[in-house]
Amino acid sequence: MEVNALQFALLVILAGFRTVDGYATQMIPNMHALVCWLTGIILGDPNVGLIVGGTIQLMSMGAVGLGGSSAPDYGMAGMVATVTACITGNDDVSVGLAIGVVVAMLYVQLDVIFKIYNSWVFKVIRGYAVKRDYKKMLASCFLSHVWLFLQGALPMVIVLAFGKSAVEAINAFMPAWFTGGLSIAAGVLPVTGFAILLTFMPVKKFYAFLIAGYVLAAYLNLSVLPIALLGAVVAIEYFRLKSETPAVAVAEIGGELEDE
Repeated sequence: MEVNALQFALLVILAGFRTVDGYATQMIPNMHALVCWLTGIILGDPNVGLIVGGTIQLMSMGAVGLGGSSAPDYGMAGMVATVTACITGNDDVSVGLAIGVVVAMLYVQLDVIFKIYNSWVFKVIRGYAVKRDYKKMLASCFLSHVWLFLQGALPMVIVLAFGKSAVEAINAFMPAWFTGGLSIAAGVLPVTGFAILLTFMPVKKFYAFLIAGYVLAAYLNLSVLPIALLGAVVAIEYFRLKSETPAVAVAEIGGELEDE
């Protein structure tokens, strides 16, 4: 099938809105199955959208960018896979998923650039806040939204207009110094993000748990999931013990009063 102008525009808008939504309204964050289904509706084949969306949803479980890190955009991969499957009319979605993964990797580079660009946006906003020019301060916030929309819409435009070969050509065209710089930035951002998170956490009070988590990850080589499960067990038991202690104390005091 051929994508007409209306479908082209709707797909680009949906791709851009989905990226903005992840940082703003959060109406459909990480709901890849829903986005793929909407893509299928636009192209007249919602069933293919649900099949691709369900596959992508399973692939992306637990894959998130923590602490400022950049992860492949599985939602974009799902949209591209749905578009490819609908256009080619091929029931085998593996080809579309292969193309989607290429686009998702391109998104990682764009996301790193966005985080660097966003630091400049924050500087502009802070400058207007110091001057108490609140109208310009609020207007400057939308600079990030414009980039986010383009970050989601641009890969979709490239895929719809030129296909997989264009995306691979863009990745190959990037010079080594540029991709190397992005890799360094991608490595620094998670460290900075986790450092910021630690400033908001009661580390001084619960430093023992922080040490335990570090030992589990660094020396026992446990992945995030088992460490998270162990952390959940500790949190549940800690909460239970803290909740039962006042009740026991009150019961003991009450017993003394009754004996008197």
